[in-house]
Amino acid sequence: MYKKLLLRFTLLLSMLAFGNIAHALTIKIGHNDTSYDSATAALVKVVFERSGYNVSETKGDSEILLSMLDRGEIDFYLSAWLPKRDADSYAPYQENLELITALYDDASSFFAIPRYIPRSMVNTVEDLAKPEVSAKMNKNIMLDERNAILTNQAKEAIAIHELEKLGYELNVVPSVEWDTELKKQLEDKTWFFTPMTKLHRLNLTKKFRIIKGTEKAFEQKDTAWLVGSKKIEKKIATHIFEIITKMELSTKWVAEINQMVYENDWPYYVAARVWMASHPYTVEYWISGE
Repeated sequence: MYKKLLLRFTLLLSMLAFGNIAHALTIKIGHNDTSYDSATAALVKVVFERSGYNVSETKGDSEILLSMLDRGEIDFYLSAWLPKRDADSYAPYQENLELITALYDDASSFFAIPRYIPRSMVNTVEDLAKPEVSAKMNKNIMLDERNAILTNQAKEAIAIHELEKLGYELNVVPSVEWDTELKKQLEDKTWFFTPMTKLHRLNLTKKFRIIKGTEKAFEQKDTAWLVGSKKIEKKIATHIFEIITKMELSTKWVAEINQMVYENDWPYYVAARVWMASHPYTVEYWISGE
């Protein structure tokens, strides 16, 4: 079955380059240094490279990358979470930029808590203040250092709900340490909670549920957009631009790529190609002329 999928994927990718000679152009992509943006960027990179373009990547914060996009230093930025999270960063440049593709909807973040903690004990953020909950809960809230945006949102949530008065404290750590400590806490059935995005691979495990009541801090239900300058359509071939406009994803698909990277220790580029091989009908829709 896998060989058939791989063959179909190879044929589909070959269609990207059909009638399109190799280009000397380099497409410059900017994205945040998060697992989910790296996964999404890898998919876009595969499409461009198979279409004959070189691709370079720049990682940084939304404010910096959107300003670079406005100046023409990069061609695409992914992804801008709108209309909420990145609204202030996007607003100064929106006259010169174009929202090209809605990559995925419900790009949300939240506090997640293991399902083994009874809902009757912790269901909302206010429940964290219960004496019987506070006594059992690990007050050290660990965050992956790669996700600066989520860290800022978590800080805001802590402040809004005055959790620091209860002894809760954020601790930003390297990705490997975050993974190791989180796995240990799950195995030990420790009472804890952690900031998380809907695109995280752990959402596929069904081991966590959302703590309600933090919507103001985390600004739920944004759409993640692929953003380009209004001049980009003239830079790349028309049929390639049409493919990019059809590359709609989902938070579940991005999480699946992240899961493959984590479980197999693959580069994002490899995981993206494998994911595309297992979703041939999606790829076919992207590259079809319909």
